[in-house]
Amino acid sequence: MIKRTPIISLFILTLSVAFCFAWFSKAEAQSVMGAKSISMGQSGVALPESEWSIFNNSALLSTGRNTVSFYGFRYVGIAEITDMAAAATVQTNVGTIGVGVHRYGFNLFHENRFLLAYKNSEDRFHYGASVSYVYIFQGEDYGSADAFGLDLGLAAEITESLWMGVRATNVNQPAYGDTDENLPRELAAGFSYKPASSAQITAEIVKDINFPLSFRTGLEFEIFTSFFTRAGISTKPSTYSFGFGYGSERWAVNFALQQHIPLGMSPGLDLSIQI
Repeated sequence: MIKRTPIISLFILTLSVAFCFAWFSKAEAQSVMGAKSISMGQSGVALPESEWSIFNNSALLSTGRNTVSFYGFRYVGIAEITDMAAAATVQTNVGTIGVGVHRYGFNLFHENRFLLAYKNSEDRFHYGASVSYVYIFQGEDYGSADAFGLDLGLAAEITESLWMGVRATNVNQPAYGDTDENLPRELAAGFSYKPASSAQITAEIVKDINFPLSFRTGLEFEIFTSFFTRAGISTKPSTYSFGFGYGSERWAVNFALQQHIPLGMSPGLDLSIQI
């Protein structure tokens, strides 16, 4: 087994920073969570009842069940640049409460995000908000920084088959500590449509204030009972993806594989359990 020396650690840190720059210089600054969304072209702003709505659009938190979910996504197979997340939803008399945690990076550099979300509805109109605490740690003597962000979400059930959703991220324009480095701010809007009980289509646009407009779309088919196959594409950055999932009344598992052009292939996996 190779013992990791400071030089190797420095190399990994440099590689991770370079990868982040290459990835996020052409992408939205805030990651989409959940293997289903990743496999459908990173679309998630209008997916109703998603276990990962706490990250993708709080207005679409599940209102029919309590769940706990776990997610991992490894960028182009490099262990040091991995997304890990967990989320839970709880039904109350005043609405749905969601909590989430997300970590990206490794011991020399990592970003940690903690979220608390609330969702309610009036007839076919749904609304939600989440507060996040973001903490960034840098190894050696580079220090750390933190910030609080506020996200807002809206959704509408136009028909039983058609949903529309909108998400605004970090609307309070937060900055890390005493620096002028702001948390990413973006606006996303889109729809999901079920032309048949066994099929679903998603499409959305995402605009980060610092990056070009991104278009994302995805397809899902139930090829046999409770087993789904999915595919999607996105622009800015250019990616294509596919995946599959299986769900029962008590649990669900989803797998995604995303090809980033030109960086390479990245796998993702999540598991959700109804409690």
